[in-house]
Amino acid sequence: MNSNLTLIIKQYSSLFLLLLIGIFVTLFISTAAGVLIIFAALACILIVLLINLFGVNRFVGLVYGIVGFLGATTVLTLSYRSVEETSTYIHNYELCKGKSIRNLEDIRFIQKAYAETNGVYAKDWETLIDYAKNGTVPYVESEGSVPARRINEGERDYLIQFGLYKKGQAIDFNMTEKEAYFLSKWTNCPEDLKGFRRDTLQRSLYEMKFTNTSYVESRMKAGHGKFYADSLPFIPFTGGREKWKLETVDSLMIGEDRMPAMMVSGKIPFAKIQGTDTEALSFGTLSSPDLVGSWEEK
Repeated sequence: MNSNLTLIIKQYSSLFLLLLIGIFVTLFISTAAGVLIIFAALACILIVLLINLFGVNRFVGLVYGIVGFLGATTVLTLSYRSVEETSTYIHNYELCKGKSIRNLEDIRFIQKAYAETNGVYAKDWETLIDYAKNGTVPYVESEGSVPARRINEGERDYLIQFGLYKKGQAIDFNMTEKEAYFLSKWTNCPEDLKGFRRDTLQRSLYEMKFTNTSYVESRMKAGHGKFYADSLPFIPFTGGREKWKLETVDSLMIGEDRMPAMMVSGKIPFAKIQGTDTEALSFGTLSSPDLVGSWEEK
């Protein structure tokens, strides 16, 4: 009796070991495709085990073979579809998140420019979009460079009227950008400052930021498409059905100063792990002037 048991264990121990390994792996496979593949492998191992234990005739063996082939084909087809669907989901998640972050960064840029001009943030999307299309921002037009020399006494005396020097004050350092600017406007402009310009002009925000070559190329390279101001309020991949939530505070007391605050938030229609809650993105807070993004905190 004991010898027969020993013989059985020696003959079928490898099959039992394979079965146990298959069960163990199945418990730790998280993807649907992995589960299907391991399940199919376990089924095949079980069939082989039964055949070895009890034996079968040729007809039954042929039936087992056909059923096994059909089952394997079905499992492989389902596994391929599962892998393909998962791959598509991950691609869409990454693209949606990337477009959403760029969207929020653009909103933040426009709001900062708006606040610099108006002292507060745009309260609604209509105001924000209008400013994105028609707003202007200061732009310094620069020509020439500051000469690498000290100013002379005559130049120093001219600069007294602008509060840069006092009469008879020592000239200890090379010319500064500010000194060069005022001297370039002088009727006795020094020869080495002719053509020097530092003029602050107003330039279209849309042209400066959103038609900038590096910005346009960055969008195209990332697959984010062309910038449209009218699309700013909408969360990507929602078909225009979901908007970012825009909240502003005009006057937040920070120490002895009053400052505006803002928060833009929303959920993209994808989760980092498929089947879990969709991912939330935001920047800013209504309790401080901080405009850090949730994607920048890590």
